[in-house]
Amino acid sequence: MPIRLLTPDTIGKIAAGEVVERPSSVVKELVENSIDAGATRIQVEIRGGGLDLIEVTDNGSGIEPADLPLTLERHATSKLTAFNDLDHLATLGFRGEALASIAAVSDFSLKSRVAGEPGGQQIRSLFGSEPITSAVAAPVGTTISARDLFGNVPARRKFLRQPTTESGYVGRVVSAYASAYPTIQFSLFVDGRKSLQTDGGGDYLAVAGAIHGVEVGKAVLLVDPLEASAAIAGVDVEGWIAGPSVSKSHRQEIVFFVNGRWIQHRALAYALEEAYHSLLMVGRHPIAFMHIRVDPASIDVNVHPSKAEIKFTDERSVARAVQRSAHFALSGAPRADLPVASFASTFTPVQQPAFTMPAPVSRQRTLEPESDAPAHEPPRNHASGVPMLRVLGQVGASYIVAEGPDGIYLVDQHAAHERVMYEKILQQMKGAGVDKQPMLDPLLVELAPEEMAVFEKSREELTEIGFDIEPFGDGVVAIRAIPALVQRVDPAERLHLILRELADGGAGDSWLDSVAISAACHTSIRANQSLSLTEMRELISELEKTSQPRACGHGRPTMLHMSQVDLEKQFSRR
Repeated sequence: MPIRLLTPDTIGKIAAGEVVERPSSVVKELVENSIDAGATRIQVEIRGGGLDLIEVTDNGSGIEPADLPLTLERHATSKLTAFNDLDHLATLGFRGEALASIAAVSDFSLKSRVAGEPGGQQIRSLFGSEPITSAVAAPVGTTISARDLFGNVPARRKFLRQPTTESGYVGRVVSAYASAYPTIQFSLFVDGRKSLQTDGGGDYLAVAGAIHGVEVGKAVLLVDPLEASAAIAGVDVEGWIAGPSVSKSHRQEIVFFVNGRWIQHRALAYALEEAYHSLLMVGRHPIAFMHIRVDPASIDVNVHPSKAEIKFTDERSVARAVQRSAHFALSGAPRADLPVASFASTFTPVQQPAFTMPAPVSRQRTLEPESDAPAHEPPRNHASGVPMLRVLGQVGASYIVAEGPDGIYLVDQHAAHERVMYEKILQQMKGAGVDKQPMLDPLLVELAPEEMAVFEKSREELTEIGFDIEPFGDGVVAIRAIPALVQRVDPAERLHLILRELADGGAGDSWLDSVAISAACHTSIRANQSLSLTEMRELISELEKTSQPRACGHGRPTMLHMSQVDLEKQFSRR
């Protein structure tokens, strides 16, 4: 085929495909323009998941009448004049084709008025046709409407979800920007019903409650600027995170903004989740909003068509700032603010306290818990936060039944012992080192190739946590000593289990931490192991002394609680 120029109509549709992926993409572009216009009120209305109608109204500065025809011209923008301006970009939207692309695939109208003008101006375009301008009555600000989105490219609609799902995507966009700009009053209407409203009062916590509901709002912890001794040069982080008592099965509620721009960044999400290490169950993820500010020259925002991703010149420093900020927020949570576990008809996990954070394994650590109970008043709980428990017995050779001040507790004996073992390893590493128990004769263990590879990688860490293991040739290792903490286990069997878990990636925020967690797990009391009453009491006593007794190293809960009130409800006494 000969080379030929595409028609303007085709060019417009192709460009729209880069910018307008779905209705939420349109909302994002328009909301960003409203923010750049200095709006203090932004209202978003959608119908039919955004396919029937998207309308964004703001009270920003508006558009001068003379500039109105340029709004639908490709590569026309008020955000920059030269390519080098990208290095110091202080605005959100700057893609000149954004409005033009939206207009190419919708029944588009824009009306605007600037302060001092007697009336407003409107420009309309039907699926990229020649725009028509006219005078209209309008308040100061801008209203942009896009109807019948993708009406001229029906193939695009086939790849969209149901209207309710698309509405959810729009809600996520508005919620994200409402979180990032608490001084702006946001509202969202879906099919005529108000879905979201923030007051614009500038309070991060109020916005979090308005977006996520009362339960999350009560668990929110402010992320304050780091102290000078802990701060990362050139990186400022603020926002909020939810305590570990509330979590999600997905990462969609982890929101990052950089210099006012919403981004997706796996490394930052990973850094944030590491701050919750051992506080959340496996498969659960935190709820958080973080606004990161760096020098605009240290990021590249022009690496993704919709600007959803950016590059940092020093990504590692930014990740450290995120993790450190979350860690300080969690460690500073007052115990009085922790949620009280409540139950309807079933047991649910006792909420994980956040007043003391276990330090990840390193060469220097501090693990002493603190008690905030008044000296003149005996506390109802131990310093760890665990209530005084009286052991009653064992269920299924796996769970310890105990009575507390407010109901009964079921303790997972394996998870509880794993927590005890993990913290004892940390404490001994902090001191003179982990005590070792020499074997009478070296125990030879044959390893599979993948196990041998992990052993070679982890040999130094295994030594540090109390194992003395040497290669013996031809896929065989010799165990010469094990941690003195380990009792009544088959060292060969447990070594296989440790190496297999590490082969799957481990569970810690460092390889040393992963080795310690795996070792604590696979050298602990197992489920389906009968314990005497004395052994159960000793285990509960050891658990009470830990700094984080409510979860094992993998984040699984160690205990469940049913209150006295719930017991009475179950037996129809209330």
